[in-house]
Amino acid sequence: MFRYISLLIWIVFFIPNVLFAGPGRTGAQILNLGGGARARALGDAFSAMSGDVTTSLWNPSGLAMMPESKLRSGKQGTQASMFYTDYSAPFGEAGEGLYYTFISGALPLGDFGTVGATLQLQGQGTIAVTADSPDVIREENLGTNMVLTLSYADKITQNLSAGINGKMIRMVLGRETGSSYALDFGLQYHIPFNLIPTTLGFTIQNIGPGISFIDENQADPLPRMLRIGTSMSLYRDRFNHLRIVSGITAYIDKLAEDNAELEADLERLNAERDDDEQLTKAQLLSDRGVGIRAFEWRHLQKNLGLEYWLGNILALRVGYKNEPGISLPNFIDYVTYGIGVKVYLFNLDLTYGPRFGPNQQRLIEATGIVVF
Repeated sequence: MFRYISLLIWIVFFIPNVLFAGPGRTGAQILNLGGGARARALGDAFSAMSGDVTTSLWNPSGLAMMPESKLRSGKQGTQASMFYTDYSAPFGEAGEGLYYTFISGALPLGDFGTVGATLQLQGQGTIAVTADSPDVIREENLGTNMVLTLSYADKITQNLSAGINGKMIRMVLGRETGSSYALDFGLQYHIPFNLIPTTLGFTIQNIGPGISFIDENQADPLPRMLRIGTSMSLYRDRFNHLRIVSGITAYIDKLAEDNAELEADLERLNAERDDDEQLTKAQLLSDRGVGIRAFEWRHLQKNLGLEYWLGNILALRVGYKNEPGISLPNFIDYVTYGIGVKVYLFNLDLTYGPRFGPNQQRLIEATGIVVF
């Protein structure tokens, strides 16, 4: 079955209308938001994690290894989760109505793998509508972006798991709407090394045609990305578990540049330069991270996290996330941290994130998970 899935991904990945990614931008930014307070606290280093319903947003193959049910001994547990982020505090009055939330569920089917579903919603807030005077005529809602994801994962061998996501995307821009679809494909491999149990994760996300609102010829590409991560269990006994996770993300939305547009941009940029040194085509492609250049170190997102569990009841987490092209004033601004609590069927995760928005306030994010 996965042979046919791989073929489908190859076809979608190389269809002409997504080959040229345009002037360095992507649409459907809701696909970049990920989610889950546990993942946030670990610096978004989550592509090699498993057994958590929120892994479908990072690597669908993580759904293949669901934990044991709290109610049915020896059976994998069904999970349901809800995540919520309120952006109104960091943005002040301008942030009224800005939020991001998702609900998700995963159902193990025994020898037939695991199925799951996730609904992501992104509220874009409101805008004040005026005429010739500064008086506000009305408040207009900018709409809600939505992504519905259906997931399937299964163990291929004792140590190898695979998973796939199918996404239906609906974006709102004023009174216009755009839609698209996408696929994710992920693998996790559990290295048979008893001293330090290690999992490798690999995911390609958001493979699909661009999204347009008015003109299909000006469609914005989806934010395609490649995630590679590790999860290492450094120490474990009856009451303690220490895990370190890491990851890198390459943004591969731009596979190639339109040659005519590239030549025009190169001519314009060289005309604006004050020095005699001319920018070359290779340098411009490198600066934009086009094609294989997306894997240059400066273009990669770097993620690192540490998680400690006490008695499988209380978790303490800290993470580090460095986004390419974003320079923050202090090291602490790259750091996230949070806690997790398990009480019978219920898990609650809280994260205290980096400073965000014009008001430079830290986000507090929460995820609730039920395992039954």
